[in-house]
Amino acid sequence: MSNRILSKLLLSQLEKRKKPGHLMKLSPNNPLRRPGYRFFMLFQVVTSMGGGFHFVASHWILYGETGSTSSTAWLVISHMLPVFLTNPVCGVLVDRYNRRKLLVLGTAYCCLLDLALLGLMGAGKFEPWHLFVYSPLMSVGGTTYWTALPAFLRENLDKSELLHANGLNTALMQGGYLLGAGLAGLLYHILGAFGSFSVDAAGFGIGCLGWVFIQRWFRDRKRVHPPGYPGHNFSREFKEGVSYALANKALFVLALFGLVPRFAANAVNVLLAGFCMDSLKVGPKGFGILDMSYGFGAMLAGLVLPSFFARIGSSPWLPTLAILVAAGAIYMEAASSSLVMALLFMALFGMACHVSGIITSATLQTECGEHILGRISSLVNVANFVVNPLLIWALGQIAAQEAGWLVHKDPIRDGFVVVAIFNLVVAALSLAGVYPFLRKLGKAG
Repeated sequence: MSNRILSKLLLSQLEKRKKPGHLMKLSPNNPLRRPGYRFFMLFQVVTSMGGGFHFVASHWILYGETGSTSSTAWLVISHMLPVFLTNPVCGVLVDRYNRRKLLVLGTAYCCLLDLALLGLMGAGKFEPWHLFVYSPLMSVGGTTYWTALPAFLRENLDKSELLHANGLNTALMQGGYLLGAGLAGLLYHILGAFGSFSVDAAGFGIGCLGWVFIQRWFRDRKRVHPPGYPGHNFSREFKEGVSYALANKALFVLALFGLVPRFAANAVNVLLAGFCMDSLKVGPKGFGILDMSYGFGAMLAGLVLPSFFARIGSSPWLPTLAILVAAGAIYMEAASSSLVMALLFMALFGMACHVSGIITSATLQTECGEHILGRISSLVNVANFVVNPLLIWALGQIAAQEAGWLVHKDPIRDGFVVVAIFNLVVAALSLAGVYPFLRKLGKAG
């Protein structure tokens, strides 16, 4: 009799374990409890891996051909050029049309661009200057994608899940990217540019299929707009976004600090190839691994931050402190004499920048109206266009000089010092723009 009872208990436990969600002891506000979100993270990691191969290939080709940080700076700037024109359009499209379908179109478009570039390489007609055409065209697809993604998640997840979602997205996307960059650096002498861009194209292809099949879990739904919505008129809808930003200045200013990781990544993109080739003399393997360390730091921030908040709670001064830590880390990066030291400081820099970015981006998603989030995100990206090209151009000019004039004799190392100074300025501004809003939000909560 006792054996029968024991058998029944064992069978009941096995049945429970078969039930969705039982295997994963996750908090109620963790989106990984959703099968659809787990599927999203799976194909997003693969797409991010392709991005790592893309970055190493394009920057190593260009710097190897020109030996100039100015050329890599102009490559980064050319990637930003269409943003000023395309972002307002993308913001309206994201708030007007099916966000999932826009994500399908964005990834399919990027995959086709990669295939076109591979066609040039296969025909033996590729020249490094083609990257200055390819990069801005690629940014059009990227703008559509990164404007639609936070709005799609806001549409399909509960507000309580958004902090975890932003943390997990950062962790796994950066994890995929760092794996891709590291493998690209190690395998570049085997794969070359053609093989690296092939991996990128495959990543976008898998991402496109992922967004097609995610409808099984996150079904398309008709968007419900609030009373007084202006309707299908581009200029009126865009003006509504501007009016919303002006009426919620504190929220919009806080949203601007979600650009901190983007400023950091673009600055690193300009300096990293020259830093590895000329300053550290470590070659493409070191280049891939050093870029990978930035992604590792960002991944760590995404994994740790939600748990940190769950155990200790949030604090309005945390974004400012994180930016200060980032400034110190990149200053020490400039003084690194070995690849090991450079890896440690780059990882710390990536982690600190993404702590600030995760907090501010999640706050925007939770506090902004769902119907207008695409347009507000696009306005934030327009602000990115105003500031980031100036920073990138300045870095390219400073790092291309014959000798440094700030702290180091090596001009590329001086470029990292400029990034540290920029972060100090951003930290000071965050005391006026981020701290008061988060403090008020905490009191209201």
